[in-house]
Amino acid sequence: MSRFQPPHCPHPRCPSRHGRAPFLWRRRGSYPRKVDGRRVQRFLCRTCGRSFSTQSFRLDYRLQRVHVNPALFRLLVSKVTFRQAARLLGIDRKTVARRARLFGRHARRFHEARLRAARARGGLDGVFQLDELETFETDRRLQPLTVPVLIERRSFFVVHVGVGTLPARGGLSAAKKRRKAELERLRGKRRSQSRAQVRVAVRRLGRVLAAGAPLVFESDRKSTYPGILREVFGGRVGSHRRVSSRARRCPGSVLFPINHTLARMRDRVSRLVRRNWGASKRRRCLRWHLWMWVAWRNYLRPVTVAAGVPTPGVIVGAAERRWAVADFLRWRVTL
Repeated sequence: MSRFQPPHCPHPRCPSRHGRAPFLWRRRGSYPRKVDGRRVQRFLCRTCGRSFSTQSFRLDYRLQRVHVNPALFRLLVSKVTFRQAARLLGIDRKTVARRARLFGRHARRFHEARLRAARARGGLDGVFQLDELETFETDRRLQPLTVPVLIERRSFFVVHVGVGTLPARGGLSAAKKRRKAELERLRGKRRSQSRAQVRVAVRRLGRVLAAGAPLVFESDRKSTYPGILREVFGGRVGSHRRVSSRARRCPGSVLFPINHTLARMRDRVSRLVRRNWGASKRRRCLRWHLWMWVAWRNYLRPVTVAAGVPTPGVIVGAAERRWAVADFLRWRVTL
C-alpha cells in the first residue's frame, strides 16, 4: 500500500476547501476493496471530522469491473465502436457509454491541467494551424456538425477541439424536408456554430500562448478566420498565412500537419469514419470521444512509433513524460 498523502478533503463543505481553516488529517486504518482486492488506506479529516480514503481521489471511484478500463480506452481510440467494444470485453453497451463519458470528461480536465502547467512554465510557442472537419449526428443531410481542431505545427500537439452545429444541407428530398420541418418545430432552426466554436479554440490558444510572443498562424482561406484572430489577439497577430484548401495535400505542403491530424482523427475515432453505422447520435457523445483521442494523441502516444520519439505533450512542455494508459486512468484531476 503506497504512502499516499491526500491533497485536500474530498468533502465540498469542509471549511478547508474554502480557505476558512487549514486541512488537517490523519490515517485511519485500511480495508480490502472487493472489486480488485487492493488494500485501500482510510483517512480522517480533522477539520470537518469526516472520513475518506485514497479511493475518493481515484477515477475508478465506485466503479465495478475496473480491470476493463485500460483495454476499453485503447479500443475506443482505435476505431472500435461501442457495441463491438462491449462484445470484445464481455460488458454491456451501456457500461461502455458510461465509461466513455467518464474517460472523456477526465481527458478534458487532464488536458486543461497540462495546459495550465505549460502556461506556468512560460506558455506555448510555435506556429499554430487550424482547420475544421465536418461530420454529423444522426442524419448526414439534416444534422451536420463542424469540428474545429487547433494544433501546434511542429509537434502535432492538439491545443483544442470543439463540436458545433451546421445548418441542414440543401437539395433535400420531400421526405427529408418534412423531417427537417419536424425537427425545427421541436428544436428550432438549426444554425451554424462554426464561428463561435473557432472563437473558443482561438481564445483557448490566447490563454496559453507564451507571454509577449507574436501569434504565427496558418489556415485555409475561410473568410471568418482573420476577423476572429484580430478580435482575440489584436496587435499580437504576427503573421497569418492563408493557403487554398484546394492545394495539394502531401508531405511538405504548408497545411500537411493539420490535414494529417484530421486524417488520423477519422482513422482512430469510429464516429468520424465516413458512411458507417458508428456515427454519433448525439454531439455531446462525439465531444467526449474526441477528448479521449486528444489525450491519447498528446500524452500517451509518441509523434511516431520510432524508438525514442517523445509525445507531442513532452515536445511543447505540457508534460514531463509519456503517460501509460493505466497511469492516465488512475487519479482524478482537480482544477
